[in-house]
Amino acid sequence: MKPLLVSVLFIIIASSQATPPRVSKSYRNDYTYNKKTDAFYKLHIESADQQRAVDVCREEGAALMVPDSHMDIIQFHEMYKQFPDLGDYVWVGNDKIRHESAEEEAIFVYEEETTRVPAPWNRECNVATRHGEIETYVCANRLPFVCKVDANQAPYDSACGVYANGYEYVANIGSCYKIPRLAYAWNEAYAECRSQGAHLVVLNSQAEHDAVMEVMRKTRLLPDSYMPYYFIAGYRATVPTDGSPRVFKTIFNVFLSDQTITEAGYSKWADTEPNNVNGNENCGSLFENDGNLNDQDCAKRYGFICEKEKDS
Repeated sequence: MKPLLVSVLFIIIASSQATPPRVSKSYRNDYTYNKKTDAFYKLHIESADQQRAVDVCREEGAALMVPDSHMDIIQFHEMYKQFPDLGDYVWVGNDKIRHESAEEEAIFVYEEETTRVPAPWNRECNVATRHGEIETYVCANRLPFVCKVDANQAPYDSACGVYANGYEYVANIGSCYKIPRLAYAWNEAYAECRSQGAHLVVLNSQAEHDAVMEVMRKTRLLPDSYMPYYFIAGYRATVPTDGSPRVFKTIFNVFLSDQTITEAGYSKWADTEPNNVNGNENCGSLFENDGNLNDQDCAKRYGFICEKEKDS
């Protein structure tokens, strides 16, 4: 072998060893990847008590972030400093280390010292402060929170093409469906399905109606739902300003499409619906009892159904 060729080969080998191929990491579009921790993070700016925060993170395939490294705190701070109006505390996971309370404790004098178990509403959970310290705070308070999932544990269903677990494929329809185990308001449900790579369910035929009704019937009732027999679906109406009747339209890649529920392929309402109780039921749902359409208050929390067409 010629000396020049040997030198070229040595340079190529050395270069490949010094700069290994970059591995692409991907997850839900509302999570941020940190290559130093090889994990994904999401700051929820909405407020929740600590248990709701735990449940939301779990539903997203993650967990409440346990700040067990300096990089976790740096990542949290990078996200949180963008919201100076959120206050000083966010919920994080339990690192099993004793921390000082974020609140000043009242001083009581007891004649006899006894061991007391705090009442559930006084139980304390971990918070991260805006300055990077870990303290404790009463769990029943409502705060923002941080979710985290290691990249090698981030769920992805390759059969359905979604960043989530628990989807059920219905072969004769060609779609995958999931009813998450938390109740959300309509806008929250819309965003959650989209973040997974899916969308709120839209019925396109009687056959799909029958399939989705079966999915609803197999689902355990959600205790935090305003009305557990209704599930949010992918249609809503704008409020007309000229006194004309409301028109319910479906949603897909844009917030509100021009496709009516009739054009979508299924427009049968449940009995006495849509009744527009209190004049503010402009969001859509499906009634578990018969699988038909119902109008509801957009702000109230219900269960919801995500759909992903397998070939899309």
